[in-house]
Formats: sequence, structure tokens, C-alpha cells
Amino acid sequence: MKILLIMAADESEMMHTNNPIMPLALPLLAATAPEHHYTIIDLLAEEKFSYDDPVDLVGISARFTSEERAFRIADEFRKRKVPVVLGGPQMSATPFEAINHADAVVVGEGEKLWPVLLNDLKRNGLKQFYVCSSEPFSAPGYSIHQITEYLNLEETPAALRYLAKGKYVFDTTFASRGCPIDCDFCYVPAHFGKKFRLRPIEDVVGEIKTFKRRFYYLIDDTVFGKPSTYDYYYNLYDAISKLKKVKYWMGQANLDAVAHEKGREVIRKAREAGFLYASVGIESVNPATLEKSGAIRKMGVRSTNEALERIREHLRFIQDLGIIISGWFVLGYEDDTIETYYQTYEFCKEMHILPAIFPVNALPGTRLYARMEALGRIKQTRFSNIAHPGMNDDDIEKALKSIIADGYSFSSNVRRIRYYLPRFKKDKIHNTIFLWILQGKMRQGVDATV
Repeated sequence: MKILLIMAADESEMMHTNNPIMPLALPLLAATAPEHHYTIIDLLAEEKFSYDDPVDLVGISARFTSEERAFRIADEFRKRKVPVVLGGPQMSATPFEAINHADAVVVGEGEKLWPVLLNDLKRNGLKQFYVCSSEPFSAPGYSIHQITEYLNLEETPAALRYLAKGKYVFDTTFASRGCPIDCDFCYVPAHFGKKFRLRPIEDVVGEIKTFKRRFYYLIDDTVFGKPSTYDYYYNLYDAISKLKKVKYWMGQANLDAVAHEKGREVIRKAREAGFLYASVGIESVNPATLEKSGAIRKMGVRSTNEALERIREHLRFIQDLGIIISGWFVLGYEDDTIETYYQTYEFCKEMHILPAIFPVNALPGTRLYARMEALGRIKQTRFSNIAHPGMNDDDIEKALKSIIADGYSFSSNVRRIRYYLPRFKKDKIHNTIFLWILQGKMRQGVDATV
């Protein structure tokens, strides 16, 4: 079959036209049934497609911010009698809305479901829901195919990377799936499960060897792991550090690893293996919010009273290894005020981390969404879908513009470089150039949100 796979993106999304990271989900999906002819379109990269090109099936993956555009695209293809499948995090969270715009909806992880779906389509027996979840999926009146076991990552096929034709800076790979932390705003446990699943180290390293780009992104939810996976990550990074061709990489990281001796060994070994930039979800400088959201569990602190000081210590440990840090925050919980925006930025300034500060949005399917919905606080404004009694859009916009203007000014960028330069133990010129470019990319990205 001729299959068109689309990574949906709204024009206002943060990384629109500025996404340097190769999307991996659709090349992985195609690899599970490689006998078909695929075309992949990445709308973050503004790649073009025609509604009138002859295809047998269209698959569209969507995040929270791209739902409406995904629906519009799906509706246009269905007007032309082309079968449409919707999937991705947002469609998994709102499957009964998605089915109004599709012939089938994939709920959860797709790799084990995709070959079954294609075979059903060829036999004219397409189901309406294809579900990968350990929890029962109830949909009276609909046809369902459900599996209750997640993909064994030892069986992960090699992604068909040649299908992603954008001009990306970073290749992508992954070593694990699942997350046991379960923050109330995060969909990962529902989508990938609460237990870690690990790929064989030789598979990950073998894939990295094939990368033609000098940079790659490890898209695990935390590249430092947790106590149960410290040995795995240490051995992975030890193997990567022995590769003849040096490659630099980045990823998401939790601070709790710094609180463990083995975790610190993992971080040191990651740096030795080329780890250059950590995107850290600190989430809040308000200890009450950290406690309420559950994010405090990934900070490596014993109590809310010591939270900020321990977070500072953990950040300094990572920075002193020459690892650049951006701090990601979501504001708008009950205990936040508009002053929390400015306090958060002052923390970023103090710690020399790149600020990524956003209004919190409750994703359907998360505990935060359920709690806000029960309180009658789900209401879409310009920046958030959570109504906050003490904040309005004008004040939020003013705060965000002020933070971005100062946080990514020429003087702030130079100040960060002066902070990190003596911490780059080797390849100082390359690392400094990377940081300069990174600051520019971050500025473009956060600018797009205001």
C-alpha cells in the first residue's frame, strides 16, 4: 500500500520551522511493516503534501498543541474517501473525540498495533480502536482490538530514518521507555507505562554508530535513569564513550540522580560519552507546587523545606561537569501568582540556566486534567486551559515577554558563556559555539509561545 504518515503541527507551536531534532515515532512505526511504501511529512519542518496525491491510507500523529490541525487534515482526506488513522499522545488521551475525524484511532504505543491494523485494512476489517494498554478500554458500540502488553524493546526494529527528509541537526534514538515518577501533568506513564523497559545496549550503540550527524538526542524521559536502571545507563554510556568517532548528544534529565552515589557515576560517565546539554524539568520554584504536582519525587530532596537548596546543589554538580542546563517550568498551579514568573526567572538567572518558563496546560488523560475538571477550572484562555483566579492573559504576556527579553539578551547570553567556559574541560571552542547557537534556538522557540 501507499501510506502517507504526517506529524501534525500547528503554525503557532514552539518549534515550528525551528525543530532541529529528527522525529522518530513515524520512522519507527513504518519499520514495523516495511513492506509498504511510505511517505513521511513533518509539519514542524513545514514540509508540503497534496490532498489529491493517490494514497491508500493516511496516518496522522498529534500532540496536545496540534489536535485541531490534525482533525482538519483528517477531515479533508476523508472527504476524498481516503481512510485515516489518528494516533499520538493527544489522540490517545481523547480517543472518542478523535474517532469523529478518523476511520480508526490508535490508543497508546503503536508498534505492535500497526501491522495488525494494516492487515485488517487489507481485509476490509478495520476496527475503530486499536489499543495498547494494561488497563481495560471500554467503548460500547465500537469495534476494538486491544493488547495489554507493551512492546519488548529487544524486538524493536531499526527505524526507517531515510523517510525523515528534513534538514535536522540532531539524530534521535532511545534506550528506554516508561516512567515511574507519575507527575500529575505528564502523560508518559499512561502512554508508555510506569515501568522501565530497556533496549539492549548493543542495539543502541549500533544505531549510534550509523548516525551521519555529529549530534544526536537521546529521547528517554530521564537519561540519568533511576536506581533500578543506574547500572544499565552506566554500562550504556561506557560503551558509547569507547566509540572511535566522538558524537555529542543531549537529553532530558532528572536531578534525583545527583543524590545517589551511583547516579553521580552515571552522570560523569554520560559526560565522558559526549553528553553536552541537559533539559531539566524543574517545574517550579514553589515547594508547595512541587509537592502537589508530584514533581518533587524527581528532585532528589527529602522535604519541601530543603527543596530549593538541594535543587541548587544538584544543578551545580551537573554544571561543574561542563553540562549545559536549561530549566523547564510550568506555572499556574493554585499556589502560584504572577510574581512566581519573576521569581522563577530570578532562580534561572542565579543558576545560569537557560529559562524555559510556560503557563501550565492540563493534558487530557492526566491526573491534573481530572482534578481541574472536577473543580470546574478547565477553561481555555490564550496561554492555558486552566482558569487561574489570580492571573490573566495580559499579566502573563507581560511577564513572559520581560523574561524572554532579559533572559536571552546579548548580555545574558555572554554571562552564561562566561560561567560555562571554565567548566568545559576539553573542546572548549566547540562547546562554546554550541552554547551560543543553543541560546539563539531557545530564544526563537520561547518567542513563538508569546
